[in-house]
This record gives sequence, C-alpha cells and structure tokens, in this order.
Amino acid sequence: MTVDGHTYECYDVRDDDELIDEVARLVCELYVDPESLVESLRKASADLDVVADQTEISTLVDEVASAVIPQMRMDVKAKHLQTPRNEVAEILAYDALRTLHKVTIPASRIREKEVSGQPTRGVDIFALILRPKARAVISEVKASSDSASPPAVVGVGADSMHSQTKKRLKDRKTLLAELTWAHKHTSGEVRVEVARAMILLTRSDAEPPVAAPVLVRPKDRYQESDFGCFRDAPEEYDPAQVRFLILRIPGSLEDFAQRVYARAREVA
Repeated sequence: MTVDGHTYECYDVRDDDELIDEVARLVCELYVDPESLVESLRKASADLDVVADQTEISTLVDEVASAVIPQMRMDVKAKHLQTPRNEVAEILAYDALRTLHKVTIPASRIREKEVSGQPTRGVDIFALILRPKARAVISEVKASSDSASPPAVVGVGADSMHSQTKKRLKDRKTLLAELTWAHKHTSGEVRVEVARAMILLTRSDAEPPVAAPVLVRPKDRYQESDFGCFRDAPEEYDPAQVRFLILRIPGSLEDFAQRVYARAREVA
C-alpha cells in the first residue's frame, strides 16, 4: 500500500527448514563468520609451525559458536526478554531491508556488539540509499506478540518505534554519530561510500531521510491496523518518507528464535 508517497507492506516468512537454515546462516555469519575464522586459523597454524588438521580446526570453530551464539531458554518465564527472541527480529529486518528496499547496510550492530548475548546499542539498523541520491535510512525494529493492534511497541512509550524514530530523525548529532560508526566498522569500497554520504547528508540541501521501521509479528496476531501512527499520521516524521515493513512469522516468536539459534550453532 502506498499513501502520499509513504509505503506500508506486509510479507510472510516461510515456515520450512530451508528458511530456518537461511536465517541461521545469517546469525552464524554475524556472530562467528566461520569461513573467515577457518581461514584465519589455518594461516595462524602455519605461522606458528603448529600442525592443526581440519578436524581440530572444525572442533575449535564449533566451540567458538557454542560460546558466542546465544540460545533461547524455554524453561524460564521471561522469554520475551531473551536476546535471541528480540535479536531474530533484527536479523530478519537486516535481510528484508537489503532485499526489498535495496539499501546498503555498512555494518551490523549484532556483528559489532561489544558483549555477545547482550542487547545492541544505537539505531537498530542504520542504512544508506546510495543511488541516485544519497539518503540516510533509519530503521527501528521491534518484535511483538501483543494481541492489541497496533501493539504498544509501535507507538506507546519512550522506547517505541514512534518515539525512537522521531528522536533519531530530528537529531543531527545522531546522524553524524551513525555515519561515523558506520565508517569505522565497514571497509573497502563501502567505507568510501559512507564518507561520500557523510559529505552529502550533512549539507543544507541534503535529501530527506527514510524512516523504515520493521515490525515482526506472529502470523496469527497480525492485523491491518498494526502500522499504527506511521500510517495514520506520517506527517509526524516529516520530511522523512515512511517505508514500513511488517514481517509475519509462523508460530510464536520464541519458538521461531529457538529453532533459528539452535540451527545457527549447528551450521557454524
């Protein structure tokens, strides 16, 4: 749906092993990056004049994955507070924004987080549209099983999508901080593109940003009204264009996260 240049879209996440494997590989890549780790371990083995065979290296990679990839604990009450349950939404959003909105994400908060298993800090996903004109993309990501529509995480409270998006869109310091963070944590050609965006986006004639919230919902809880204030009052985010995505997952958020993160340890 498009209203006055703002878009509101909903997509279903497939319920099959292939999809779980795809998301698990994203988790594994962001936490461990096994291919890069294996290559580094092989080089280190040669430099140390230590013979480390493939089995030994694979065992070490498995141990690393077990240590750093968090898992759902289904035996506790506060499942909604656990890192995998909330982080899987960010990982789905990461892939959806790249695929559907064709944005460039210079660096991932999950990959660059200081402490494994802890919440990320800063904008959930900071992205760039590079062509034809540079634009900043601010994406707040939430997961909700709330039966209310829209769920409270969309528009209620200081931590809601609404509050966080407005605050970040209006704050020049946030833009500069995110561009600097992206420049620091990316490399190669993308670093050059970030530097280019830093120049263009801080000018007085810069293109307006894009507000790209992503809401992850169990399929049986989704309602058309879930877009909430972003569809009812998009002018709240002027001059930004709103591009709201809802991703509907099969089953509960907790079960989905458990399947993905358990599989991520296996595919490392």
